[in-house]
Amino acid sequence: MILTHGTFSNALICAKIAEFLNDNGFECWIYEWVGHGRSKYGALYPDVEDFAINDVPAVVQAILAKTDKPSCIWVAHSGGGFLPLIYMARNVHQQHKIEAIVGLGSQTSGAGKTWTGKLATRIVPMIIGMIGKVPGPLFGLGPEDEISGFLRQWCQWNRSGQWIGKDGFNYYNAMKQIQIPTLLIAGGSDSIAPPNGCQQLLQSLGSTRKKFVLCSKARGYMEDYNHPRLIASRNSKTEIWPVVLEFIR
Repeated sequence: MILTHGTFSNALICAKIAEFLNDNGFECWIYEWVGHGRSKYGALYPDVEDFAINDVPAVVQAILAKTDKPSCIWVAHSGGGFLPLIYMARNVHQQHKIEAIVGLGSQTSGAGKTWTGKLATRIVPMIIGMIGKVPGPLFGLGPEDEISGFLRQWCQWNRSGQWIGKDGFNYYNAMKQIQIPTLLIAGGSDSIAPPNGCQQLLQSLGSTRKKFVLCSKARGYMEDYNHPRLIASRNSKTEIWPVVLEFIR
């Protein structure tokens, strides 16, 4: 099993859920993005598609080689959840290498539908343009600064409401080719990955086995989960991690 994080984050946010899944019989490996945690930037500052098209196949191949298995499970928070979908949309013949995907707070075009979202998707690229990065710790967004082009591209998709690649590739149109079983979990008060964005992403998939879970008080959960608490909190350990486990078993 491969676990990974999202922007402003690193491997530590996946550590506890990895321990939980490992205790339940899954061998877990955490993929830490370039420029995050102990993985340093080189000469390149990747955008979303760079991470997806280059890192995803390399990470999957490395884990399959180490575990001597034909396929793996991908469990991820935030942006890490749609990276394999981007890769598989362009490489449909490689789908057999991932047997299931779980995304917690993963979406690509729904955050710009509110006035706060519209504002955020315009301000973030401006900050990057002025100082070359968005300081995660300074703004209380997480332990990592974001220097890469990831945020610029994500903001463009959410601002426009369209999931279009740099070369004009339409990802929503391509999602119907994806047959990987997928679980997407959304938080009731998540403004970064609003429930409608997560639901739109899931509905676009061609998978016959796909499930959407909204973690909110109205649905019987202990809280209206925000973005980070979906994957790393005492309550998520109690009532969200078991949902992940049930889906991948």
